[in-house]
Amino acid sequence: MAPRWRVTGFVVAGVLLALLLGWAARTTWHRLHQLRDSYAAVESDAFHLSEYIEASVRDLHETVLRFDSRKDPADRARFPDRGKELKQWITTHKTAVTTPQGGELLSRIQTAFDVYLARSTTLMDDMSQSGGVLPGRKVLELAEENEAPVLELCRELTAAEKVALGQFLKESHRSLGWLQRLLIAFLLLLLALGVVMGFWFYRELLAPLRSQLRRSRAILERHEKLASLGTLAAGVAHEVRNPLTAINVRLHSLSRNLIPGSSEQEDANVIESEIRRLERIVQEFLQFARPAEPRYVTVSADSLLAKVWRLMSGQLEKAKIQLQLQSPSDVWIRVDPQQMEQVLINLVQNASESIGRDGTISLSARSDTARLDGRSRSVVVLEVRDTGKGIPPEVQRRLFDPFFTTKEDGTGLGLSIAARIVEQQGGTLHFTTAVNRGTTFHVVLPKAQPQDEPTPQTSVD
Repeated sequence: MAPRWRVTGFVVAGVLLALLLGWAARTTWHRLHQLRDSYAAVESDAFHLSEYIEASVRDLHETVLRFDSRKDPADRARFPDRGKELKQWITTHKTAVTTPQGGELLSRIQTAFDVYLARSTTLMDDMSQSGGVLPGRKVLELAEENEAPVLELCRELTAAEKVALGQFLKESHRSLGWLQRLLIAFLLLLLALGVVMGFWFYRELLAPLRSQLRRSRAILERHEKLASLGTLAAGVAHEVRNPLTAINVRLHSLSRNLIPGSSEQEDANVIESEIRRLERIVQEFLQFARPAEPRYVTVSADSLLAKVWRLMSGQLEKAKIQLQLQSPSDVWIRVDPQQMEQVLINLVQNASESIGRDGTISLSARSDTARLDGRSRSVVVLEVRDTGKGIPPEVQRRLFDPFFTTKEDGTGLGLSIAARIVEQQGGTLHFTTAVNRGTTFHVVLPKAQPQDEPTPQTSVD
């Protein structure tokens, strides 16, 4: 996925996550308020249970007394209906009792209420048969005696429910407080998660994009400079080569008339040597500014290193430098073999000059994973490791600068050309070094498959 789409997807996901979390927090907080309202409703129902039974029993008591005073048949008929309704109501609301003690008391109330109904019905029948002979005070005493057990049990139920509800509400409020603290912790955690995600977003997306943008800008500026340098180099080479050719021709003509071994002959030899040096500088300058287009071929790293080993091992033996070839695993790269041999030969020569005499240079290859072109991919790393003096810190900073050299007769273009060739073929060239412990140059190239077609490709500077 392209970086732009990755950023867009990440932003959209972050916004959706924030909206979802905000909705969840708002809903949770709303539910907390609803829960508090529910607790208040539960508290109210619990108190009204015993109160309603007591009020209904007192109403039945008033019906009995009213029947005694008026002997109205409607009161006599209304009494059993009211009693039946109250019994049904108690049965329906029995689940509102929250404690075993309350349930036991309610069962006792039901039993006592049945006794009350039976006794009150008998009392009303006696009042009807006596024709008002029973005195009113006697009726009042009997009616109050009948309702007293039920009312006493109602008061006990009220007290029990008050204790239970107090404990229930205390635990509920404690749970609500814990839930609120949990919600606050959850919000703080989300805030921390947002900070972490923001940091990850910057480190994984923005920072690499900024770094890649700087690298791309630097590469673009470098290519523009190299393009201008290539045009300038072609003109300079043409203007320099023509006089050098004329000087070289005249020098050969003059050399025929010089006495061998004379001072004039020695001067001519020095001039000829310097002319060759100038020609080499011009040639390397052209190669750096306008390198040849690579002709890509899929080759094994083993064959490439083996060829360099055959070319350089004999020459290095004269300085008692051992060139070792560590046969790599079956890894393949797609490069211009001649240009890549030139890079490796240059690195081996630099390593030999760092050693001087009596040392070891190792050639090896390995598979790895590295970032190329701004993304992680499978690569092959060609390594040239030496046991030389290492590279001083002040030299490391300018090692790949054109025309920077620590050699008396060097042009300072060898490593610059090598880095340019590797970069042109999709790779990178870097090094690790330690003073007096040696240096290792790493040529990092994209990994290829053996079946890749070896068709030429054109690269654009």
